[in-house]
Amino acid sequence: MKDEAQKPLEGLLKDIVGTLGSKGIFTQEDMAAAWESAVGKKAAKHSKVRSLQGSRLIVSVDGSSWLYELTVQKKDILKKLSSEIKGKKLKDITFRIGDLR
Repeated sequence: MKDEAQKPLEGLLKDIVGTLGSKGIFTQEDMAAAWESAVGKKAAKHSKVRSLQGSRLIVSVDGSSWLYELTVQKKDILKKLSSEIKGKKLKDITFRIGDLR
């Protein structure tokens, strides 16, 4: 059972995280959720956002078939991500075959 002193701190942390997200600062979890929303659950299981370098998103995929599939869908993915990640302008996605761990 949590004591009363911890509850305000938890609320404060949630407020801070929410404020950071609204200012264009995203956590890895935020990016993962936006990625899954943009590409779908199946593709998200075979890919992982690695980093955001300026306006370019770097994504690892677990095989050449997913590399091809996501590359073909890049324009649509960029549109969906732009609507998910307000305040951060994405211009490109680079897909690389690599480990998803």
